[in-house]
Amino acid sequence: MISINKYRYILYIQTVCIISYTILTNADAQVTPPSQQTTNTLNEQRYTGSLLSPSGAMTTAGLWAIEPYAQITISRGRYLSNGNVQNSKNRTDNFINFTLVKYAVTNHFSVQSTPQIRYAWNGRTTASSLHFADLPVELQYRLIDQNNPKYIPSLTTILGMTFPTGNYSNLGRSLDGAGNGTYTVRFGLQSQAAYKIFNRALRIRVWGVGRQPLNSVNIKNISNYGTSLGYQGNARPGLFGNTGFSVEYGFNKEWLFSFDFVYDWARGTRIRGTNKNAVYNRNITGASHDIQIAPAIEYNWTPKIGAIVGTALTVNGHNTNDFIQPQFAIMMLF
Repeated sequence: MISINKYRYILYIQTVCIISYTILTNADAQVTPPSQQTTNTLNEQRYTGSLLSPSGAMTTAGLWAIEPYAQITISRGRYLSNGNVQNSKNRTDNFINFTLVKYAVTNHFSVQSTPQIRYAWNGRTTASSLHFADLPVELQYRLIDQNNPKYIPSLTTILGMTFPTGNYSNLGRSLDGAGNGTYTVRFGLQSQAAYKIFNRALRIRVWGVGRQPLNSVNIKNISNYGTSLGYQGNARPGLFGNTGFSVEYGFNKEWLFSFDFVYDWARGTRIRGTNKNAVYNRNITGASHDIQIAPAIEYNWTPKIGAIVGTALTVNGHNTNDFIQPQFAIMMLF
């Protein structure tokens, strides 16, 4: 089993890399000031934002951002502990609709939430209906402003909570699960900057985020933790998170190509209780990780309305699902 020290180390490396990136870019900016032409190119570029990267705090107080996503997850099997993929004819697929809603309280402080609904199916059964998932709420504060003329990247801190609004225990069907039942602290850093490459704008984002469940949950019968009828016990999910980077390159001010590279990781989950035969068992699932890439195309009609379409897919992992995930989103600013 992988110890928690590894994940503390990963979080430490994420933080150091993002802060170092910000400091080094600031230092370089003071040596080579850009031309006015470069400034115009960077400021005129329109962005929707890549598929998987988190956005930082918005820059204009009173601004609303609403971005509904539609995505279908198509399972291709499961990564085993040795990294090999095991195929299954009863793979579970799902449809997810979530909407990013963000409000700029000040020029540096924003509040964000992403309510989500989902529907799942496999070769044997389906979910009984659409289900609401757990609800994340984040507070974002930008410590450093992005300054395109000086190539200075922004730096945003993220702190929030995921509230257990999704079904997770005593389910009618195993595919009805949409949450984990825990209050989960969300924390992280996000940074972004823009550069002029071949006379067009290139925006880079880097980030590292963690999620720490705060409580164990009681589970009964069929649950989102893989238990069946007659089971009674409790579960305690472990620390999880991801880190990554994205690039967005503008062909012109409306059209862009974007690409994400993301490393997801998670500690195991502790599950203990008795089954329908009153036999006690205790299990800790193995730690897991995956690597995702997500190419996409963005189109922005105006600086306030844009769309993105692309596909996220796993290219490596262990103890986790192997999937391909087509998705589409529309970004609107008010």
